[in-house]
Amino acid sequence: MTKRENVVSFIKDIKNDTSHTLDYLLNDEVEKTLSKKGIKVRKVLAPILRLGYGLTTDYKLKVDSREKLTHSKKGKIFLVNHRQGDDMVLSAKAIAKSGYFVFGNKTLALESLSNGYGLWGYGMILLDRNNDKSRKACYEKMKYVLEHGGNIIVFSEGYWNLDDNGQKDERNAADDHNSENWLIQDINIGAIRLAKEIGSEIVPTVLHYDEIGKKKCYAKRGKPIKVEKNDDIFVKKYQILETMTTMYWDLMSKYSSYCRKELEEDGVTLKEQWEILKKQLVAFCDIDKVNYKLDLQNEKLIGKAKVVNGVTTNEEAFSHLNNLIPNKSNAFLLSKQRTGIRK
Repeated sequence: MTKRENVVSFIKDIKNDTSHTLDYLLNDEVEKTLSKKGIKVRKVLAPILRLGYGLTTDYKLKVDSREKLTHSKKGKIFLVNHRQGDDMVLSAKAIAKSGYFVFGNKTLALESLSNGYGLWGYGMILLDRNNDKSRKACYEKMKYVLEHGGNIIVFSEGYWNLDDNGQKDERNAADDHNSENWLIQDINIGAIRLAKEIGSEIVPTVLHYDEIGKKKCYAKRGKPIKVEKNDDIFVKKYQILETMTTMYWDLMSKYSSYCRKELEEDGVTLKEQWEILKKQLVAFCDIDKVNYKLDLQNEKLIGKAKVVNGVTTNEEAFSHLNNLIPNKSNAFLLSKQRTGIRK
């Protein structure tokens, strides 16, 4: 597009509350979506944009700690857990370094002026997750940014970590890639493979949300992790998962220790509160003008690996208890601690 066409398109975006001027980001050619100049400019803009980002969320952010980052000519890969729409702005503030977001929802990016230009200003690699060619191009774009000194911010769980993951439903067989009980879901290995290929460090970053009382978010930026040339990608993946899970647990333990009376003081059970919260989080992403509603089941399909050998769910393993007639001798078998089933 010429400069004049860009201006006309931008004015149209403002008028329609869209970001279609940024359609070019879906091009699979690296040089048509990224530049060394763009990476340098965004390093200057990032601190300013982070100040603005703080005004776009209802959550008060507290950064528990940031580990020191090593100096390198290559950029770093910030690996962040994924829970809701506020992750973008809060992770940027928690990381406190410029970086390109890897963003896989083109509707949310292009049908909203604030989403699209807010991410583009900070840095965005936009892809179509349903397109294999686009996914391969994304890898090359990430590589380009890192090799030219820019950072990458990626949510490798691939979908929101809410408690309907890992369960058998009408679309998905149960598998061992995710579970409603995991603090961090299984992560895609693309970022780890890239780190191994070019020598960039991975920096695990964790966000923990707390909705008891005022909305709060606690964050940790962990120690940089080096992926060596002789490292097994999958072994490294589980080491990173263990590190991020420990970080998450530390935040929960330090900031969110409550007794049940505090959590259910309004007479609403934890499960009921959680279902209400999930609906609120999902509705946050609705774009009425294009009749778009976030589909968590579809997000789960994109994020998880293909199920080869399904696993048995808790409900299936303990289904025989549905026929149990409880008495003093066998009632202990129905314990939630034993079955893991919470109704």
